[in-house]
Amino acid sequence: MSRDPFKELFGPSSGDAPEPAPAPVPARDRLAYEQAERVRTSQLPAGKRTPPAGVDAHPRDRSAQAKPWIVVGIVAVLAIIASIVILNLARGSEQAPQPTAQPTTQAPTTTSPTTPADDDDDDSDAEQPEGPPAVDVGATYDMAIGPWDATSQISQRFGSISFNIPDGTNLVLTSDLLNSFPESCAAMRQGWGATKTGAGYEVLKPAERCAEAPELYDEVWGLVDAWVKTIR
Repeated sequence: MSRDPFKELFGPSSGDAPEPAPAPVPARDRLAYEQAERVRTSQLPAGKRTPPAGVDAHPRDRSAQAKPWIVVGIVAVLAIIASIVILNLARGSEQAPQPTAQPTTQAPTTTSPTTPADDDDDDSDAEQPEGPPAVDVGATYDMAIGPWDATSQISQRFGSISFNIPDGTNLVLTSDLLNSFPESCAAMRQGWGATKTGAGYEVLKPAERCAEAPELYDEVWGLVDAWVKTIR
């Protein structure tokens, strides 16, 4: 310890009284105090123990206090990494080129034009059907044919009906239905009936179709054909 130079030259001043020296503590009392302190600290909870002055905390306590901060740091790092990955994926999906649809081409459809010859054939078929059309005969009644010694069943759709056989072979019908042909087809009013042959009976009809009343022509043809088939 350094000494005061004034005290060495002039001696101690009258105001400076010598400090009393501390009384020595017996070794037995110091040992008893330390034992009592250990017992007191051992009875305290682990979290509330305070190390003596000048002594650092236990390493376990330091690690326990540091664990929450370590966990927080790890979570923050993971969150940053996840955000970076998501951002990269979003940018990649935005930059990916969208597929372009290829234009589809449709093969042109070709239609075969109809020739005038085909049209003519259709018209001729319409004018001259191969056979008598099917019609609804409806109710019928008996009609006797005396000159031929025959009977028949004729449709009531003819209305009032009569017949004559001018040559003994051709039976010509006259009826309200036949009289309904227009003036342009007036000859057809007396052109329907039956022809007697060696093999039986055939339909007697005009050679041409009525242009102004084709439906009436087909109706009369079908009814006459149905009647001729019943002649016995």
